[in-house]
Amino acid sequence: MDDDDDEEIFYEELGIALDEDKSKYNIEMGDFNDMEIERKLYEESTTDQPTTFISSPDKEEIPPLSSKIEFLSFIVFQRVESFTVRSDIRFRFATTQVSSRIRNLDNKTQEVSFDVTMPDQAFMVAFSMIIDGERYDGQVRKRQTALGGNQAVQTPQQAPRNANIFAISVNMTAGSAATFLLTYQEKLRRSRGFYEYEIYINPGQVVPDFFIDVQIRERNRLRFVRAPAIRTDDLVTNCLAGSDAEKQNDVAVINRLSPTTASIQFRPNETQQGVAGDGISGRFVVQYDVEHVGLRGDFILFDAYFAHFIVFDCLTQTLPKDIIFVLDESGSMSGAKIDQLKEAMYAIVSDLKPQDRFNIITFSSSSQNWESGLVQANVAEIDRSKDFVTRINADGGTNINDALLDALSNLRGQQDRQSISMIFFLTDGEATDGVTEPDAIVRNIVNANTENVAIYCLAFGENADLDLLTTLCVRNGGFTTKIFEESDAAEQVACLYDVISDVNAGSVRITYDDNAEQSELTQTVFPLVFSGTEIVVLGRLKDGVQNVKYEITGSERSGNLLISSEMGDINDVRLNEDEANNPLIQEPQARPRTVERMWAFQTITDNLVEKDKYSPDSNTTEALLEDVFVKSLTYNFVTPLTSMVVDTPGQGLVEFRQANMEDEIFDYTVFNFTTPPTPTTVMTTTVMTTAQTTSDPNGSGAVGVYLHTCTIISIITLLLFYI
Repeated sequence: MDDDDDEEIFYEELGIALDEDKSKYNIEMGDFNDMEIERKLYEESTTDQPTTFISSPDKEEIPPLSSKIEFLSFIVFQRVESFTVRSDIRFRFATTQVSSRIRNLDNKTQEVSFDVTMPDQAFMVAFSMIIDGERYDGQVRKRQTALGGNQAVQTPQQAPRNANIFAISVNMTAGSAATFLLTYQEKLRRSRGFYEYEIYINPGQVVPDFFIDVQIRERNRLRFVRAPAIRTDDLVTNCLAGSDAEKQNDVAVINRLSPTTASIQFRPNETQQGVAGDGISGRFVVQYDVEHVGLRGDFILFDAYFAHFIVFDCLTQTLPKDIIFVLDESGSMSGAKIDQLKEAMYAIVSDLKPQDRFNIITFSSSSQNWESGLVQANVAEIDRSKDFVTRINADGGTNINDALLDALSNLRGQQDRQSISMIFFLTDGEATDGVTEPDAIVRNIVNANTENVAIYCLAFGENADLDLLTTLCVRNGGFTTKIFEESDAAEQVACLYDVISDVNAGSVRITYDDNAEQSELTQTVFPLVFSGTEIVVLGRLKDGVQNVKYEITGSERSGNLLISSEMGDINDVRLNEDEANNPLIQEPQARPRTVERMWAFQTITDNLVEKDKYSPDSNTTEALLEDVFVKSLTYNFVTPLTSMVVDTPGQGLVEFRQANMEDEIFDYTVFNFTTPPTPTTVMTTTVMTTAQTTSDPNGSGAVGVYLHTCTIISIITLLLFYI
């Protein structure tokens, strides 16, 4: 018997069929479920040559058979036995628990990984591991100011858009299984007339027990509930998400349990998860809306904490707008970016309404006005503006300061009608010409913006000065959005404009009488209210108080807005018996109920935005961050000022954290509180790198943890069956 015959017999014993031309091996994942076969496969792989990863079946180089076996043993020896997501959404506040049971199929100790992708607006509130019957619960603590132990810097992968990724790797003994449970919370936002909730799915393989269960409970009747098809990439194809035209998920089952509640369940079988063996990778989406009660708003009260929801959809006539488009045409915009900008602007100006007025300013080292002032958005002017956009040519430096001052000058003295003013500002780089110091630019624009023009900033690509744009827009009544430098950049720009293009009301202010604790109200002033959105104010009533008077003022198309009312018929939400036993609602222990947690969540979010209005070393910034820190610990939120600490087997305390805030904020003396012992192992990430401690040299119980905003180190297992 020759060597080729020996080789064929060996692989036949393992369930691997050798093709006649001996050019490839057909391998079924199911053939490796038996531990004895896996053990034999691994023990027979005796070679000192490194594993070869093949990128395509057309590759001419053939790795040694034993190297191929070594690669296979690495891939198949971690099995995800279950993947379960349970979500409780009540009054737009979502609690999501992701759990997974993972088994080490190897005949020796090896590393097993678990990761969860969360929306970037969510806060993690609990994490647990169950290993060999022992449960290890994480605790939210003060974020430490320095790393400990040996450090190794690695380049992580980028997380999906608008997401954070938590990942943990644990050394597990042969044949053992671990269960991981992670819980996070988020407040759903209404946009384009509905609330949207997403669950990121990527178990990395087909899972025998795969289940998603979403429960919705609202006070008002549900207008609709739908589950679009799994979104398999981040690309924006159009702005119709949630419309009847979007394809629906054929596997998801929606049950309307009552007029105000719904259940959405998704349990795909192994075939529906994908025949390739990689399983489902994408976003499971739920969309819904409720029947809104008009401009007075809807109240929910629980244990003195209240939520006030107000929707302005009944104002069907939108306000006319005066808008200046300020567009970067510096040299760094050359190539695909300038073409995508032009494509987006063609769509945007076509969407302007006859009641609107507009102008376009392009800038590089200096700025250029299309017209000397605002022009009416009629067909003729829109066509002329498209000709101007076509002639945009990328060249020169970046003078942000002068371009924005020019835009404000265009709008000064123009508010002679019932209209709103805004600036739509897009740039891809840092200021290089004129005034270049960020603080000076912000100061100049704030001082010149005497008419409170809202500025909306678009940071195009990785080189845009996101810190400058964030501060600039927050201090001028707007917000900043990152535009990813990908094939759908034009659609990203156009879809952002679609969100802010229709304004129902302006200068909206909500005031409550002294029955409400004034210092504990969330945001109550809203410069612009966009069509299809919702205002939410959260707060607390004084002890013993059962009612509160409030007033809503602002402007709308027909004139000034003035609504006075009283919250007298309080909807005091209580848990029924089933809910009282629901671990999603009860865990972690002693967690307050939904409305109070929603209030704490929104207060933290507001403070993190509000701090950008002040200098980093101001007393106001210090007070805002102190409040964030205290509430983060009180309500078990992992925020930029706190971290999750786990006491792990064999490794001691391990800390994982977010890294989306400047490190210098931790130097404030206000944070020098008494805290638990410093973890012996600390993992952190910056925007582009991850610092982590080395593994336990003994290979027992070592754990590596990291949580980040933009990036992640993860193991990607790609199984190719060709050699």
